[in-house]
Amino acid sequence: MPTTLKVGFSENPRVDPLAQGAIKVEGVELEWERDHPGRLFHRQLTENRYDVFEFSIADYLITKHRPGWEHLGWIALPVFLSKPMGLLRRFMAHDSANIRSFADFRGKAVGVPDYFMTAAVWTRIMLRVLYGIKNTDMTWYNGRPAATRHGRVLDVDRDPTPGLKLTNLEREGELNELLQRGQVQVAYGDEFTAPLREGPQVHLFSTDEVLRQALADLYKKEGVTPINHTLAMKRSFLDQDPGLASRLCAAFEASKQEAYRRAYEQVEAYLLFPGEALAHQQQDFGQDLYPAGLAANRRGLELIGEQLHLDGVLDALPEIDRLWLQP
Repeated sequence: MPTTLKVGFSENPRVDPLAQGAIKVEGVELEWERDHPGRLFHRQLTENRYDVFEFSIADYLITKHRPGWEHLGWIALPVFLSKPMGLLRRFMAHDSANIRSFADFRGKAVGVPDYFMTAAVWTRIMLRVLYGIKNTDMTWYNGRPAATRHGRVLDVDRDPTPGLKLTNLEREGELNELLQRGQVQVAYGDEFTAPLREGPQVHLFSTDEVLRQALADLYKKEGVTPINHTLAMKRSFLDQDPGLASRLCAAFEASKQEAYRRAYEQVEAYLLFPGEALAHQQQDFGQDLYPAGLAANRRGLELIGEQLHLDGVLDALPEIDRLWLQP
């Protein structure tokens, strides 16, 4: 009788073929629960609810380096099907701040949903690597109330980097209010825990043109585009079935490839030359935007680890080969 695995994952077209049953994993049945990633990750941290799950890379590294989390029994798999694009393209700026590029963040008050969420870590990586801006060069605001903040569960939001100015907002909607008043000058939120709105003096800053240029510069300098979440699982299932990790990785890769095929079919209905549009993007960011495996993602993982070490929440740089299984 096949083993049933409870799977926690956000809505993601690259996972849909697997979640819909078009792709199978031999020897197991997958029972899916799909939700907003912030809620999924909070639930996994507090309940350890899922057997196989999508998870924040930054949160995963923190659980592996700080005491008190060994009981979770997790191991990550080198599957990376999420990038923080949905968040990074939501940066709003107050007109009084006169922000035209990421280089203008120095000295500003910056709001994010959760300071140690991976998307916020990538924001600090880009500022440091591309413009020489340190996290202590800005004032930071955590927009998620404590009840939904991963940093509170992990006990890192009250122990910031020496010299860092970090304010935890405890009321829902407060980040948006501060942005509208100009007390927070640039911020991004998420719709479920820290929503932001444009207003008379608040407008979208991270247009496609601005963000594409920053990401292209990062790719030229470091050879990476930001990776946000990883696949992980409870290691105990590998004691029963040592080949399970390999079959899971293969299934998620097959799901991604099927999603690519579907997307290409659909885009032909809207673009005269879909191959030309794809080639233009590949020229800037590589052949596969969501490559699997450690070889293709090692530098991205190293950058996240380096930033968390600089932030003071990791006491050493992470050992990537120990923390990610290589089936």
